[in-house]
Amino acid sequence: MLLSLADFIGVSKASASRIVHHVSRAIAGLYPQYVKTLSNTQNAFHEIAGFPRILGAIDCTHVPIQSPDSNIGEEFRNRKGIFSMNVQGVCNADLLFMNVVARRPGSAHDATIFNNSTLKSNAM
Repeated sequence: MLLSLADFIGVSKASASRIVHHVSRAIAGLYPQYVKTLSNTQNAFHEIAGFPRILGAIDCTHVPIQSPDSNIGEEFRNRKGIFSMNVQGVCNADLLFMNVVARRPGSAHDATIFNNSTLKSNAM
């Protein structure tokens, strides 16, 4: 594979090896800045609210939309009679979104969105 990379970018195999090594080290050096461990997240939530082992805050909200011009328009009418998208979001302790599901119509129940999300399938 390294030889294929060297041929592709027009350098020797030794040069390609050095490039891969330098890029790999640079990426690894960024790890602490961009990848937060689960224990850091849990500690932050515990400091804020006193709850142990919390990884995120989850909720759904209705985002108003115009009535869709189609036969499925009524699917987008929520229980309050407003056309909307039901959007699920998960935030970390710094209020940054970690996950968003924005593809369900307003008639969808919050539990349905969660049950069909990658959050649930990855947790099981």
